[in-house]
Amino acid sequence: MPNTLEELPNGQLRPLVTAHFADPSGTVTADEIRAQMFVDRPCMGRFAIKGPDGALWLRFSLDNPHEGQVDWVLAFMETIFDEMALYEQTEAGLVLRAQNGRTLPISEQSNVSVKSGLPVALAAGEKKDFYLRVSGTFAKRATPVLVSADMFDRWTTSFETLLLVLLGLMAMLVFLSLILFRNVLAQFYKYYTLYMVSAFLFIFVVYGWLHRFFDVQLPVTVTIPIIELVTGISVIANIQYCRVMLSPGKRQRAQETGFIALTCIAVLLCGLAVLSPWRFAMPNHLMLFVSPIVLLVFALRRMGSLPQVPAVCASLLCLICGLAISNYYFLSPPPIPETSSVRQVMLTRAGTFTYAFAIIGEAIFMMLAISTMLHTMRTRSQQAIEEVKQLRRTYAAAQEQNAQARETADAKIRYIEDALEDGVREQYLPFEDRFEQRARKTILDNAGNNLFGAKALASDLGVSERTLGRKMKQALDMSPALFIRQTRLNLARDLILLRHYESVAEVAYATGFSSISHFAKLYRAEFHETPSETFKSIRQIKTAS
Repeated sequence: MPNTLEELPNGQLRPLVTAHFADPSGTVTADEIRAQMFVDRPCMGRFAIKGPDGALWLRFSLDNPHEGQVDWVLAFMETIFDEMALYEQTEAGLVLRAQNGRTLPISEQSNVSVKSGLPVALAAGEKKDFYLRVSGTFAKRATPVLVSADMFDRWTTSFETLLLVLLGLMAMLVFLSLILFRNVLAQFYKYYTLYMVSAFLFIFVVYGWLHRFFDVQLPVTVTIPIIELVTGISVIANIQYCRVMLSPGKRQRAQETGFIALTCIAVLLCGLAVLSPWRFAMPNHLMLFVSPIVLLVFALRRMGSLPQVPAVCASLLCLICGLAISNYYFLSPPPIPETSSVRQVMLTRAGTFTYAFAIIGEAIFMMLAISTMLHTMRTRSQQAIEEVKQLRRTYAAAQEQNAQARETADAKIRYIEDALEDGVREQYLPFEDRFEQRARKTILDNAGNNLFGAKALASDLGVSERTLGRKMKQALDMSPALFIRQTRLNLARDLILLRHYESVAEVAYATGFSSISHFAKLYRAEFHETPSETFKSIRQIKTAS
């Protein structure tokens, strides 16, 4: 089966014409290969490799009809190979001419690039027979091509440049998320950051940058479990990201159950794929495609109720479309053309780039969703603070017009009333009581500021932090931090009893608690019931009345 350049007057790349022999056990050596039965029947340019231990042998001839030396490269469209070895058939037997692969030290490789290639040079009019052995790949098929040295350089340079741009964009988005969202709760961006780190590591490991940068020789039996782990983590991170984005406000039990079920399935499939990737990799990658579709359904059901939902839907659509195109090219790759265009060759494996660009597009919309949600939360927090201030002014006016307004004890606005009466009663109170009233009023004035602590309280009262602690100990037998916390918890309970807010989250943010779960825990410890139970009891009273 000769391969000559005469058939490529306008093209520098074409499929390699070759016979093939599949070695499932990978034990056939170079000394034994010539005795094996090769198959000459064409396989559309793609040849099967069975299992992690299997090897593929190719037998072909190269013919140089030109008047000068020609430099060629034997390359593959795939990227993951543990070992590649090119043998020349001589009278003395097979002689190793070039080798490559990720388990080979860089110093011993014939060329170092993202695309695996083995250089071969033929003198003018020379014709030679070769055997090529490849092993250690996760791909079920290998696609060999014959390409000129010049085009191979342009091909690998373009491919590496594009991958570096994609890796750079992913790294930039990770750092931007850490910079832009560092002052907010980690739950709002940690899954996004984990998702982007997973996508970065996927491309970094798959395309051999670990080997190129650090000369780490990991066989495919180690590399593939790492890839499956990263894939599974990205699926889980995406599910949890959507759960955080779609959970604020009124929770839906069916949706929460769906998130739990998706997470459990993703964890199970990831674990199986890591333990046995050659059996369970397909379900793990199928989950990568199916989970965004399910999450998109969840998001569409919340459309109109949350401002960040449109951005979440756009991010999921980017991922679904990118994965659909990527899977199409993976399952039905187009034939390799005879061409001199690097762009045309790269488009035959467009799945790699559509997946990467889908991740970038999704990440941008994910960041937009986080920003939208944070802006909404800040706006609502400011509104809550203004509403608390307005509530104080309303009750102040009611107090001036009618002294009987203080009989609204059933509404339990003890702290609000006390704060409004400080100016009237302070001069008749003992020093300890006046100090307590001033401290309590200062805390209520800053109720919505989650950064207001003992240091800020001492500053507003005109004393040092140490003096504040001593006075609090004498007057109330408690620390400033505990006093601030109790005051905020009592205010939170008053706001719930007044039915001024409809959710635990709104009450928490209005009273200066940045963590809803922490607020609920403190509230239960103080009042022996959760905020949700207080809401429920108020609703029952209202229904009964």
